[in-house]
Amino acid sequence: PGDTATVHFGSTVTLVRDDGRKQVFRIVGEDQSNPAKGMISYVSPLAQALLGKAIGDVVPAGNGEVEIITIA
Repeated sequence: PGDTATVHFGSTVTLVRDDGRKQVFRIVGEDQSNPAKGMISYVSPLAQALLGKAIGDVVPAGNGEVEIITIA
């Protein structure tokens, strides 16, 4: 995707968790979802929290929060 201002379907998003761990996820269709390989379905709770957000935004993730540090 060409738009990297906000998270949308097809975006690759780098997140930093409360404990400092960085994780990278790509938002994909349900049939391509494989969280162990960094691909999450657009209907997953994390993807739903990320969609429409921008770099620097903080969203809930599991029992904590994550901050968006890059969108590609």
